[in-house]
Amino acid sequence: MVSNIIMGNDEFILYIRKKDQNCNISNDQLGKMIWSWLRDRGALKTEEDKPCLWVRFADNTDEFNLPKTAAQFEFDRALLPELYDYLDSIL
Repeated sequence: MVSNIIMGNDEFILYIRKKDQNCNISNDQLGKMIWSWLRDRGALKTEEDKPCLWVRFADNTDEFNLPKTAAQFEFDRALLPELYDYLDSIL
């Protein structure tokens, strides 16, 4: 049984930025890498530039901190452990 979830690059980039505050890969590059990984596993892009919730409150939104907008994806939630292993490998 496939159980789909919708999550966005904002959540994945936040994970990366929290784990490695010195990550020197831009949000655009991270977003493309994450989308490519998900697309290769059957994900669908549901939204291109959804505003991130933290934009109203955060002062650290830029290309090497938190994104202002992020693509959203629908995919099988069973991919989450493998996806987070992939995110860890980026660092």
